[in-house]
Amino acid sequence: RYVPDKQCSFALGVQSVFLCLLGTIPGPILFGVAIDNSCSLWDINECKTKGACWVYDNERMAYLLMGISAICKIITIVFVIMTVSLYKPP
Repeated sequence: RYVPDKQCSFALGVQSVFLCLLGTIPGPILFGVAIDNSCSLWDINECKTKGACWVYDNERMAYLLMGISAICKIITIVFVIMTVSLYKPP
């Protein structure tokens, strides 16, 4: 409805690229960083290399994961409000 019929397939392609870049790539990275930051005790071998986490701080992990989710939801709400208020039908 928003693009001419000749550009419909191009618009769908651009939409899918943005969906992949902004929707699927940063999420697992952000949640992985949050989980790594909530570790209290790491397995460190004789070469001083950090391995797997042995003990997690559950309260810190809960705050980090809920914070990331809340920030993403707030950003989504702001963009939806901007879209609804700025869109002018043809």
